[in-house]
Amino acid sequence: MTYRLSLAPAARADIIDTLDWSTQNFGAKVREGYEALIVTALDLIREDPAALGSRERADLAGGLRTLHLRACRNEVSPAVRRIASPRHFVVYRQVGEDVQVVRLLHCNGGSVPGPW
Repeated sequence: MTYRLSLAPAARADIIDTLDWSTQNFGAKVREGYEALIVTALDLIREDPAALGSRERADLAGGLRTLHLRACRNEVSPAVRRIASPRHFVVYRQVGEDVQVVRLLHCNGGSVPGPW
């Protein structure tokens, strides 16, 4: 089953800011790689909100899950720049047949904050 995916305004802004920052600090090739990585993560979530590598995050709010972009690296086309150490995770929730992406957040050290 494929779920409908929607981006909250904050998530949309996070994605734009992340891609702009990547361009300014690392150039167009890295931006293209990061964009492909984000799209791959969103596609994975749309196909399976409980995808391997995602985590329930009831400690943040009921129904929230996170997926670190690192979990999607190997799914990105080799035609774009590989992002070796992605530093973002997608925060989302499934509501019926919809997946709502709440934020795309930066994490220090490449790990998602919170208890494991």
